[in-house]
Amino acid sequence: MHWLNRILLAGLLAFAVATCPQQVYRSAGAEDLDRIEREHEALERSNARLRREIEVIRAEVGALRRDPAEVARIAREDLNLIRPGEVVFEVTRR
Repeated sequence: MHWLNRILLAGLLAFAVATCPQQVYRSAGAEDLDRIEREHEALERSNARLRREIEVIRAEVGALRRDPAEVARIAREDLNLIRPGEVVFEVTRR
């Protein structure tokens, strides 16, 4: 009977040694998985936002290619350019 107790004790010890590190790494792995999933979701949202921005920019580029008046509007409003011979009057409020 004495040898049976030793075998059971050795088996229990071997089981504990084999499963404890697995339990420790499994919990760390689950935390890593949760973190990676959150990062993935954030990247998906960011990609969707960037895709929408790209579509807006593509529409603007298309408008600039098709409409010379749009180019002139941007030159005047955004870049403060004028045509040769034009005179600009700047009005300020007091």
